[in-house]
Amino acid sequence: MKSELKQLLDSIDRLKAEVEKYKPLKPEQEQRLMQKMRLDWNYHSSHIEGNTLTYGETKALLFWGITAGGKPIKDIIEMRGHDKVVQSIYEIVKEKNRPLTEQFIREMHEIIIGEPYDIDAITSDGQPTKKKVVPGRYKQLPNHVKTKDGSIFYFATPEETPAKMIDLMDWYRKNDEKQHPLLTAATFHYQFVRIHPFDDGNGRMARILMNFILMMHDFPPAIISTDDRYGYLQSLAYADSGDLEKFIEYIGVQEISSLELALRAAKGETIEVYEDVDKLINKLKNENGI
Repeated sequence: MKSELKQLLDSIDRLKAEVEKYKPLKPEQEQRLMQKMRLDWNYHSSHIEGNTLTYGETKALLFWGITAGGKPIKDIIEMRGHDKVVQSIYEIVKEKNRPLTEQFIREMHEIIIGEPYDIDAITSDGQPTKKKVVPGRYKQLPNHVKTKDGSIFYFATPEETPAKMIDLMDWYRKNDEKQHPLLTAATFHYQFVRIHPFDDGNGRMARILMNFILMMHDFPPAIISTDDRYGYLQSLAYADSGDLEKFIEYIGVQEISSLELALRAAKGETIEVYEDVDKLINKLKNENGI
């Protein structure tokens, strides 16, 4: 392990220990923090994948049930499904009664995807085609992607996927208690993305499962901002080239941000000021007669 990564893990542990000093949080502080994390996680993870709801529209939808006019119904359904998973994970983590298994992964995917739908795809030789996304089902056709230079980036084939998922779960069970949770969570994220087991929703699922692992070890979720989508994808590219530690370090920086947010909340400091968002919500309320 490089010294930079070791220092990062030490910083994470020190921050976590500082947050622990304030626990249990006052109910109001805990509620504010959970709502902030929930909103950020839903918005950023969905927006990275192309969801068109703005931050304010996401907040209005999740907290008030208000839908913005002119937005694709698919984006609204996706956001609601993602939020349902996020809230389920918060409840599961409280009880610590659900192990991470393939069945659990399939169930979470079913909730995120909701109903089957068709998407554009390419064949193994780069030809355009269509395929159906079925909630909770591993891919039946290749889901390779064509890069900007026209080359094909290959994920696991449908035939390879079941065995590779078994191997990933075996790796997780062997390593979960043996190393720092950030190492396990970030590595699991990367390996899951390289398999790309589902026809759609793999990025969102990778981040959900990464955060589930972190939260089961009493860490807050690591929120990857859509504003830094390039940095996120670049860190994944480093891992593809053999430098997994760069990706782990990237996730570690996001975890530090979450821990700093948690510490501010624990101290009773302001963690969110979005006057423009509140104005938008009031506008949407008026438009919906609320």
